[in-house]
Amino acid sequence: MPDNIDAVRWRIEEVDNEIISLIGQRMKLAKQMGQHKVNTKKSIRNLKVEDQVIARYVSRAKEAGVSEVVSRQIAMMLIRESVEAQLRLPKAVEPKKITIVGGSGKMGAWFSRFFAQRGHEILVNDIVSSTIYPFENNLRRAISNADVVVVAAPISDSPNILKSVLALKPKGLVFDLSSIKEPVVKLLRSAVEKGEKVCSVHPMFGPEAETMLERNLLLCDCGSPEAIEEAKELFASAGALISVMPIEKHDELIAYVLGMSHALNIAFFEALAESGHSFEELKAAASTTFDMQVSNSRRVARENPEMYYEIQHLNPHNIEALDALIEAMKEVRTAAKNKESEEFVHIMQKGKQYFGGD
Repeated sequence: MPDNIDAVRWRIEEVDNEIISLIGQRMKLAKQMGQHKVNTKKSIRNLKVEDQVIARYVSRAKEAGVSEVVSRQIAMMLIRESVEAQLRLPKAVEPKKITIVGGSGKMGAWFSRFFAQRGHEILVNDIVSSTIYPFENNLRRAISNADVVVVAAPISDSPNILKSVLALKPKGLVFDLSSIKEPVVKLLRSAVEKGEKVCSVHPMFGPEAETMLERNLLLCDCGSPEAIEEAKELFASAGALISVMPIEKHDELIAYVLGMSHALNIAFFEALAESGHSFEELKAAASTTFDMQVSNSRRVARENPEMYYEIQHLNPHNIEALDALIEAMKEVRTAAKNKESEEFVHIMQKGKQYFGGD
């Protein structure tokens, strides 16, 4: 081992470069394997093989003096990176003509790219021209030959845009991507009664996601089984965790999944901002739990405030969820002030049981 510490640093850098190079080689091989799976119509995921890869890393790590936890994390990250790369490979599918209304926005652009990677023909309709995909600013012309029409618009704009789309009697599947379904429920149910093939979709991720791999995708049933089956087929090979539910059930769940979790993070950074302590001061004394909470709250603080307001304001179930959160905080406050620990312990034990115990 060299005596000069700078020489050691240089050698570490060389090893790091070698590691990155090897990861790049692994990714090339993963894509070759992925292309074989696409050509032979095999599933991208093979959990048995993935388990074998992880076991191999753990076994070799012991020989190299690397902890099992670290080796397992490295294996899982490399597997995920490989699977996501394979999912982005063009699939041999029957191409559909898909019009993305609002395709120049963040989620509209995400879905434009997603469907294009799967070999579908994309047409964007928006008030802002697309620089990547064919563009048509006339709605009637944009949907006239579409097999699928996707409405990717802000929550408050979705009803009017959907109404305009449905009034033109599109021949194919129609669905929106709105985070709150209350404003469009009656419209979509009515469209189904008139024979239209419609459903509603909610991707439980943002435009920063690389793929749908292991991410929740909600399909909301508006009464058209044909629409649900066609939507399932569109997303079948994406690795998403697909759940189907009646559209009326959606907002009730989202009040807790988005409404409450957003509110909790907003309240957290609001309380910090009003605490009289600078973030730098608190960060210097931070615990692991604080750091994790800050990580979530910081992401929320950087999001679009108008969109977050609509998620809170337009969901009729949100007040119920927020009231439950306020009551829970009161219970925690009361239990913390109690001279005996029994009530506080009970709350924590109830939480552990709710999440499945140990």
